Amino acid sequence: MGVKQALFLLLGLFSIVVCSKNFPCYWNDKCMYDMFGTATPYDSVRGDLRDQVEDDGCEVLSIWSLHRHGNRNPGADVTRNISALQAKIKHLLHDPTVHLRHHNNCAQDTDDLMNWRWNSTLDSSASYLTGTGYEELYDLGRRIEIQYQNFLKSVEKVHFRATNQQRTVTSLKAFVHGMTAGTPSLANLSMGIHPPLDRDDVLRPYENCQRYQDEVLHGQLLTDELAAYDTSPEFLAIRDELQSKLPVDYQLTHTEVFTLYELCRFDRSWSEKLRSPWCSFFSIRHLLVLEYRDDVRHYYRNGYGSWVNSYLGALPLKDLYENFVNAIEGKKTLVSYFTHDTMLDMVFCALGLYKDPKPLQGSAGIKWIKKEENDDSQDTDPMSRMWRTSEFAPFASNFIAVLSRCDESGKQTHRVRLFINEKPTPLCPEEGCTWQQFLDIFQVFSEADLDFCAKEWAESGAGTAAFLTGRSNTKIGMATILFVLIITVLSVL
Repeated sequence: MGVKQALFLLLGLFSIVVCSKNFPCYWNDKCMYDMFGTATPYDSVRGDLRDQVEDDGCEVLSIWSLHRHGNRNPGADVTRNISALQAKIKHLLHDPTVHLRHHNNCAQDTDDLMNWRWNSTLDSSASYLTGTGYEELYDLGRRIEIQYQNFLKSVEKVHFRATNQQRTVTSLKAFVHGMTAGTPSLANLSMGIHPPLDRDDVLRPYENCQRYQDEVLHGQLLTDELAAYDTSPEFLAIRDELQSKLPVDYQLTHTEVFTLYELCRFDRSWSEKLRSPWCSFFSIRHLLVLEYRDDVRHYYRNGYGSWVNSYLGALPLKDLYENFVNAIEGKKTLVSYFTHDTMLDMVFCALGLYKDPKPLQGSAGIKWIKKEENDDSQDTDPMSRMWRTSEFAPFASNFIAVLSRCDESGKQTHRVRLFINEKPTPLCPEEGCTWQQFLDIFQVFSEADLDFCAKEWAESGAGTAAFLTGRSNTKIGMATILFVLIITVLSVL
């Protein structure tokens, strides 16, 4: 570890201790935790394409991108659950016969909760893109326009498409709006918007895969892992701790613990200051544990919990491969798709990214204990995991590929740069993959199809395809190391 890294670690530890000791109230907490699984705001984790240096000797030939929609309202079931829970707690708060408990709460936090009002428009706009979500995609479109303006002015073929949901269709419009707002001459790019398809095997192949529906989405493994989490002593202990933090005497069920977390993470995401009084009951440790539950759910529903997910993730990558092969000899092309976190998760699995040495587990992963001294197995600390949806699947997450033709020592070559959330990926060097390196990674996807979805498809080869093997060069960022230190410090405070 270098001196600079050591200093970062020491500063991280120092800030955690200072925050824990000097800022006991939520309303003026200077060290807010900002990782909330798939409800994490995009700006909390993104990079910036404008900071990526483009080689002067290269000309962009094609850009292909896959996007998750921006910030949205919670779905219908979650909306009903959070509406019911907030109504119960708010009723008790305003009942003059109920004694308010102040010993575990700051007065300002309680006041903020009492003054909070339910937004009734949520009842009729489940899963809709929010104004915040529109801004996330608009701003991304602006950054792409600034970074690749010369390419956009000369592009010859444009294709934008979204799934048939309000949140993805509107995200697409926001993206194109941002891309064209600053440069009137680019207004014609909006002509490349195509209507959603009734069946879209590029953006939602899992909807047309019966094996996925039966064995994964509604399979027993996903149910069992979440049940193991929800009934573990560690999770139930958190329920008791949260109950003691409520300003009223209310007995939370284990399902209401996550409902309260949903209310916290959605409501804060719509606040300019990224705060919600519903988050005031949660410690950093609580948020880390609940974040892990979201990761477990996505791991088994969309990720490495089933080989089926990696096969499904190959379909968009086949489209990427074919577009770049055609672009080398054809027209300059811009292709952007708008889909859901399910598809992004699957694509990252097909690429072998964010793959842990051992599977995530619903119960074992939240014990937060050190291994026994004689245990030489892989580290089981969940904070060291690579599969962290907060980092790779926030709202408005994306996978962007840029194909360029370069003049290197008088010789014409091609390079491909790959970005996840506007940051370079470990799949390619910082300067980009050579064309051969690109082929080595992506050519295997040219054979992708949905034949494996049929029940009669032989499973003997499942899990052995090249795109299921994973990549050992996936890196754990400094943020993950600091998360581990957070747990260590909190355990002794």
